[in-house]
Amino acid sequence: MRTDDIKQLQELPMFSGMSPENLGRLFDAALLQKFPAGVVLIHENTQADFLHVLIDGLAEIYTEQDGGEWGISLVNPVSAFIPAAIISHQPYLSSARTLLESRVLLIPAERVREVFAQDIVFARVIAKELARAYRGSVKKLKGYMARSSVERLANWILAEAQKDTHQGNVVIPFDRGTLASHIGTTRENLSRNLAYLTDHGVRIRGREIVIDDKNQLTLFARPQRLIDDPAS
Repeated sequence: MRTDDIKQLQELPMFSGMSPENLGRLFDAALLQKFPAGVVLIHENTQADFLHVLIDGLAEIYTEQDGGEWGISLVNPVSAFIPAAIISHQPYLSSARTLLESRVLLIPAERVREVFAQDIVFARVIAKELARAYRGSVKKLKGYMARSSVERLANWILAEAQKDTHQGNVVIPFDRGTLASHIGTTRENLSRNLAYLTDHGVRIRGREIVIDDKNQLTLFARPQRLIDDPAS
C-alpha cells in the first residue's frame, strides 16, 4: 500500500489504538483496492480468506436460496464484512458484493487471527464489530416478525431520511430489486407498497422518495428504538 493510504488507515477508529508493531503486521500483508459496483467480494460457503473492511462506498450481505437472492444487511463505511467467519475459521454463511464504487481493505485471515490473539485493542474492535452485526441481525428479525413489508419500507425511508436531515427526501441508492430484497419482499410488491405510501405522506419520483409529511409517515410506520435506532 502507498504511504498516504497507510497513514489514512492508521487514523481510522478501527485501528487508531493499536500498537505500531501489530498495526504494521496487519498492514504489511493487506491490500487496499477499489471495486466498481456489482463486484462479488465474498461467496457463500467458501472458506474465509480475508477480513474485508469497507473504507468508502456501500456493500450488501446477501444469500442465494432456491434461485433467488435475499438481502441480509447493508454495509456502510467504516465496518468489516462478516468477521465471525474469520475469527471462527469457518466458511462464509453468506455472500457480499459492492452496491456502489467502493474501497475495501483486505487483510489475510490468518494474520487477523494472529493479531486478534495478541492485541487487546484490536480484539475489542473485532468484538464490537461482532456485537454490531449480531444486534443488527436481531433488529432485522424483529422487524420481519412484527411488521408488514409496507411498514418495513416506511421505516427504511425514515431511517434513510435521518441520515441527511438537510436533504429531507430520500434517493434510493440502488435498484428497486435490491431494496425489495433487503426489506423482505418482491419487486412487484415493493411497487405496490410505494404506491400505498403515497396516502401516508410521500411522493415517488423515479428513485427519489419525496417526504411531504414526515409526521404522517411516522404515524404510519411507528418506529421503535430497539429496532430502528442505529445507536441502540
